Amino acid sequence: IAAPPIAPAQDVAGEWTGRYICGQGVTALHLSIGKPSSGNRLVATFSFGPLPENPRVPKGAYTMRGTYDAGARRLRLQGEVWISAPSGYVMVPLEGSLSASGDAISGHIPGAFPCTVFEVRRPIALIG
Repeated sequence: IAAPPIAPAQDVAGEWTGRYICGQGVTALHLSIGKPSSGNRLVATFSFGPLPENPRVPKGAYTMRGTYDAGARRLRLQGEVWISAPSGYVMVPLEGSLSASGDAISGHIPGAFPCTVFEVRRPIALIG
């Protein structure tokens, strides 16, 4: 069985899993990014929830819209519509860069104090 092809380094579409840091502490983050449409426009789903080191974080999710500059490898996303909104939570924007290897996106959460940074990676396919 052949391994699935590796996505081109400039391709941000797909499933991404990692974490971000905000007022509630370190929080699990799952980003599902659709294929860019009409040039560089993106749609995504931002899902969050607890991590073992911060188990009290509630689960929530919202849709996002934004842009991706493939040449600069820069991603910008803004919250759009809540899918599941826990009490007291607000949508946060993301600004980040795709790594040279194409397997990680990291960056900051602008204008959403006390939020700071995020990092997500493509899930590693298990062999066997």
